[in-house]
Amino acid sequence: MPSKRFGVIGLGRFGYTVATTLANSGAEVIAIDTDPNVINEVSDVVSVAVCMNSVDRDGLVAHGMDKADAVVVAIGQNFEANVLTTSILKDLGVKRVVARAGTDIQKRILERIGADAVIFPEDAIGVRVAQSLLSSRIVDITSLFEGLSIAQVVVPKELVGKKIGEMKFRQKYKCNIVVIKRKTDQSDISKEAKRYNVLPEPEDQIRMGDILVVVGTEKDIERLASSL
Repeated sequence: MPSKRFGVIGLGRFGYTVATTLANSGAEVIAIDTDPNVINEVSDVVSVAVCMNSVDRDGLVAHGMDKADAVVVAIGQNFEANVLTTSILKDLGVKRVVARAGTDIQKRILERIGADAVIFPEDAIGVRVAQSLLSSRIVDITSLFEGLSIAQVVVPKELVGKKIGEMKFRQKYKCNIVVIKRKTDQSDISKEAKRYNVLPEPEDQIRMGDILVVVGTEKDIERLASSL
């Protein structure tokens, strides 16, 4: 399976965390910042590290940002550059642009110009964003404690129809399935309990549309995300 390509623009604490987490998970990462010192620091970790102004449209294209699966605009101190960069990336046709905001007003502005997601960053959130980018099937991931995480995984077609015991999920991914979330008619209260199969049995069968709630180490969930 070819590695995904991601762009990270702005390598402050948040952007650096996203870039290095993605790179350490095996993804191709193009990192951009105007500070040559931070570019030198990250150059041995990411695939491409470029010292340039991110509002340079031709420069973004030259370094393959327009071909990225997703780009994180992590510029923090210069909101004008953040807005212009986000706008340029969407104009270039980047499918998913995740932009950083510092205030609710900034969030609304970024959403109006087309940002697909807007976040208020912290280090832990940086790791979470990076992990969620690795697979569109990871719909949510939360750190529990001491490197342990819980994630919600959309079931791929290959697993539909299989029984829990047949999947060898634990052996293959080193993660445990603790809950199966199943679609039901939300208007039928009597079916509400059937939506959640807690601690499923080996004979329980996976259905189309199921979401698996899994628990594992951060490293194992990263491996799971990259393999689906």
